[in-house]
Amino acid sequence: MRAARMLVRGRLLAEDLMTDTVEVGVMSPGDFLDEDTGEYAPTFTASYTGPARFKAANTAVGEIDAAGQLLVEQDATLSLPIGTSTEVRKDMVVRVTASLTDPGLPGTVARVKGPFASAYSTARRFSVEVTSA
Repeated sequence: MRAARMLVRGRLLAEDLMTDTVEVGVMSPGDFLDEDTGEYAPTFTASYTGPARFKAANTAVGEIDAAGQLLVEQDATLSLPIGTSTEVRKDMVVRVTASLTDPGLPGTVARVKGPFASAYSTARRFSVEVTSA
């Protein structure tokens, strides 16, 4: 099958562009009290850790007025390897931990906005909303 061979090649090429490293998972209320802050620290449980391509969807940043609080919104696209990212779901938290091409990217946090499903895809691509940088 020529299409299958081309798909494997396309996936390898897409993964070559994944020069960032991320953790994707869920935040849960913590069980342990932080003596310094007096609050329970949330717990992060990763479902995926590994290579990624974190790319701004656009350079425009939107401002949202929510209950008198001015919030800033920016969207991005998170590309992950097809074979190892099957557990990533809507509303999971994305934390960028390293980047080969952008020293300012680590520390960026985003939320997965929706699911991904597609035949013949070279990468699992999620729309994400940047929540802090």
